[in-house]
Amino acid sequence: MNKITKKRINIRRKDQLNRKLALQVIFSIVLVAAVIVTKQLDSDLSRRFLNTADEKMSESIEPKEAGNSIRGFMSGVKDKVLSLSGNKAEYAAPVNGKIYQDYGLNKSGDTSFYNHGLDIKSNTQSVRSISDGKVTQVGNNEKLSNYVVVEKDGKTIIYGKINEALVGEGDKISKGDIIGALNEENMLLHIEVWEDGESVNPSKLFDMNE
Repeated sequence: MNKITKKRINIRRKDQLNRKLALQVIFSIVLVAAVIVTKQLDSDLSRRFLNTADEKMSESIEPKEAGNSIRGFMSGVKDKVLSLSGNKAEYAAPVNGKIYQDYGLNKSGDTSFYNHGLDIKSNTQSVRSISDGKVTQVGNNEKLSNYVVVEKDGKTIIYGKINEALVGEGDKISKGDIIGALNEENMLLHIEVWEDGESVNPSKLFDMNE
């Protein structure tokens, strides 16, 4: 084998190595971006990305494999984004205002409590249904004051701290229908969403508009 042939072989090997390194860098960038996005969408999905990332980064990535992996990751992110986009289109904010107390663990002075819904300081007295559905209960208790319960595709939506309910049990309602009115003195709405016996963060279903 002469010097020119050896040189050509070495160049090809170097090119192949550079190509693999470049693909690995590109794969890493795409993977990190996908993880950042999915962390905002769903913790289980992001954990799967991270686990796969650990596996892939310890392997030698072939061009075809890298392409398939990238396409697979991006497809998963796309499906998740479309799913959430569908939710946002299907639901609407019940009032105009801003969140007063978030979903989840909250603190009040020295005590902590878990909020299974959202408390919203409203700019409007009218409370609108966030979705289509059927009114299954209208009542009053110490915690929620006057409340309206709506069932929608396996979800139970509770509108609490309403001053006056404007719907009755058995009523079929559409997204955007006025279902109640708030007390004009405090204008505070409490809303909860439950599915399969567990509370769901309502802010994942709609965007708040001030």
